[in-house]
Amino acid sequence: MDDGRSILDHYASLPDWLEETVKQVSEEMFFSPIKENKWSIAEIVAHLRVWDNFLLEERLPFIQNEARLEKNSVSVENTNSKAAKYANSGKSQSELIKETILERQKVVEKLQEFTPKEWEYTFYIDKYPLCLTSYIKGLVEHDHHHKLQIEVFMTEQGFEIPHSSLIRSP
Repeated sequence: MDDGRSILDHYASLPDWLEETVKQVSEEMFFSPIKENKWSIAEIVAHLRVWDNFLLEERLPFIQNEARLEKNSVSVENTNSKAAKYANSGKSQSELIKETILERQKVVEKLQEFTPKEWEYTFYIDKYPLCLTSYIKGLVEHDHHHKLQIEVFMTEQGFEIPHSSLIRSP
């Protein structure tokens, strides 16, 4: 579980990063695309919240040894589109950040309920074997990808990034 604990610590760091980094930007910048034809910071943050909710509702309750989970139990494109619409539904920057922090905290609390043995159970998504450690590690890498996108955009806008993800990797 030491490896799992380390991965969980990385996964649990998103709320601090949102507080320290994303809250620096103005509301206008938060809702502006990070590049032409790309999402805004708001849409990226909503995307992370929606996928945390998916993990909490559609994955974690079903993880057990030798469990077989469907790969396509949800449409990725449809879910991402809903996240983008939600980000632009009139919610404020602080509301979106707060909701995302709360959703991540719920997932972390649920993950903490798994025993070290359960972290190593083999389960399958489609035909691919995983354990909770490797699954969450993939989500940490997903977070890192989006953190980098946001930090590059913020740096291009003249922000200094505290404890930048640009120099850290999961």
